[in-house]
Amino acid sequence: MGIDRSELCARFRMLYLPAVADAIYREGGTEQVLPTTLRPLFADQRVVGTAFTVVGTEIEQCSWEEGVRRIDSYLRVFDKLQPDDVLVSVNGSSPVGHFGELTGNSAQVHGCTGVILDGNLRDVEGLREIGLQVFYRDLSPLNAIGRWEMVESQVPVTIGDVEIHPGDVIFGEFDGVLVIPRDEAEAVLLAAEAVVTGEQRVRIDLRGGMSPADGLAKHGYI
Repeated sequence: MGIDRSELCARFRMLYLPAVADAIYREGGTEQVLPTTLRPLFADQRVVGTAFTVVGTEIEQCSWEEGVRRIDSYLRVFDKLQPDDVLVSVNGSSPVGHFGELTGNSAQVHGCTGVILDGNLRDVEGLREIGLQVFYRDLSPLNAIGRWEMVESQVPVTIGDVEIHPGDVIFGEFDGVLVIPRDEAEAVLLAAEAVVTGEQRVRIDLRGGMSPADGLAKHGYI
């Protein structure tokens, strides 16, 4: 029987990003690292979950009333978020703010663990207050209503040269963001747990004076 999504995410959260990356490499898996131009709102906060994808686009500016109508489908996405989701939002070159504190509150109350925003963040003060981690490309205070709309949700999206599918595991921390294909995630988890255990043995020996070369020779990790 496979590991269910809740347990999978909980166990990944007990790990650290370089160990997961090493596990993927050692197992010959798919190494997918998002561009480091995506920076974290919190330097010391890890985000792990499964991708819930959104694609947005710039539109020709229209009236506020028309803009409200056109943004409705995006706002209803937040009622579909579930525990252990990570919202992955891709927005092209649109100059407005694509995610902020009010939608952040809704995402968080539905159990969303964080956001990967290939776009512009706003309401930083409010997001820091509620503690929702966002990896974002840039900042903009501009309101999206009447200038932006969602095109699709829960479809494959691309950030940099990485294609992200709904349900893929997202693992992000200060070192960067990894995307783990869902069908590889369980094997990667088990391998990463072994890496963490092995590295702890190396760590003990290194702190006792062993050289890194001898630690690698003895344990197979460095």
